[in-house]
Amino acid sequence: MRLHERPLTSDKPPPDVEILIREARRLRRRRWAIGMAVVALAVTGSGLGVGFSGSGSGGQHRRGLPGHGEAGKAIVISSGVTMLDLSKSDKYGDIALAGGRIVLYGPAIRAQYPSASARCNSAEVDPTTLALSHLMTSSCANPAIEDQHVLPVVTVEPDVAFGTGGVATVTVRISRVVAGPPGYLLGPVVMSFPQESDGWPTWTYGGGDLWLFDALAKGGSQLVRISCSTGAVLQRIAMPAISRPIVAFDDDGFWLAPAANSGGDSGASNGVYHVTPGSAAATRAFSLPSGEPVSWLVAIGHSLWLAPGPRPSAIWHRTGASATLAGRAQLPASLADVLMVQGSGSAMVGGPSGLWTAVPKAAGTGQRVFLLLPDSGSATEVALLKPAYAAPDDLRYGKIEAVSYRRSMYLLDPPAESGPGYRSEGFSALYRITLIS
Repeated sequence: MRLHERPLTSDKPPPDVEILIREARRLRRRRWAIGMAVVALAVTGSGLGVGFSGSGSGGQHRRGLPGHGEAGKAIVISSGVTMLDLSKSDKYGDIALAGGRIVLYGPAIRAQYPSASARCNSAEVDPTTLALSHLMTSSCANPAIEDQHVLPVVTVEPDVAFGTGGVATVTVRISRVVAGPPGYLLGPVVMSFPQESDGWPTWTYGGGDLWLFDALAKGGSQLVRISCSTGAVLQRIAMPAISRPIVAFDDDGFWLAPAANSGGDSGASNGVYHVTPGSAAATRAFSLPSGEPVSWLVAIGHSLWLAPGPRPSAIWHRTGASATLAGRAQLPASLADVLMVQGSGSAMVGGPSGLWTAVPKAAGTGQRVFLLLPDSGSATEVALLKPAYAAPDDLRYGKIEAVSYRRSMYLLDPPAESGPGYRSEGFSALYRITLIS
């Protein structure tokens, strides 16, 4: 999730932007981000006029790209667990459901972190065979990489101070897919904020729109609703100032909740907020006990399932736009450490038939995969995965990148990153985990 306001004279980014890229890669894959979260990939131009980012041709759909189509065939590694070895491919860092399709995407992991003009890759996953198809390589600013029509593109403007404190300004533009090279177009700046650890934006898609939130936005904490078809700003809505939140979208609208690493106004950060599409204001849907955060939240259909507290013991089920309490269940102690923060991957994925998660074992590099029935609190350990990471901490400090599709979890294990320049090491694989009854 990604940017720049003016063309640079070189495709090498300024130092501040390189730092941003390095931190974004590390946070999205190592998930250290309790104290800080960065969710942007910076993309610079190379002398094009305002409105374009990058140069050259648009996205390329073809087989045989170097390091891109070497995944091979999936293998069954245990009952209900199938694995696609990605250790010789690009080691994708993200997985998503887009338009009913499972998509892998991310930059190629090299010996050094990518430059700001990095090329990103994506592939569609066959849910049955795990075979990769529709391989694409393009600029990381191209929304088509994530199988989207629009994408926020974020850049640090090191020579533009935000206020009088000497902090640099960060800007957001919206990239949208267009016909012809380079395949996308950048619109004007839609949001700016200070280059501070608690100022980075977060966003989600839903209802045909992109929902972009930032607590430290110029002009005050705000939610910007952007058309996914045109990239135009449809609404700006004043919001409670909760930094580093969890956001979600379901059939009832947009939801905002404080995460374990959130900050901001203490009076606002002890509640969960809701915005109905088209409404001019946010409503406080319900309060959280003792001002505690939310460890994780899943929104689907007309239901919210969440675990209140930094080390929760209960699951709440709330329904409808008013978030009426429909039930509470005991959360198993084995899942008390599951945590979702801004900049991290998934924590829980799924829906009414079950929520999936994976947690590291107390020792070693094993991952325990659970299926949780949220309305009863019943949890079943479905599988134990043993990815070949170089060290236990490469997994222990990680979160998961996963989606739920057709009663299975699709879990992407990106490589760990450590050492000077964040060299890639470890193991990369895509797993499909299904409960065999």
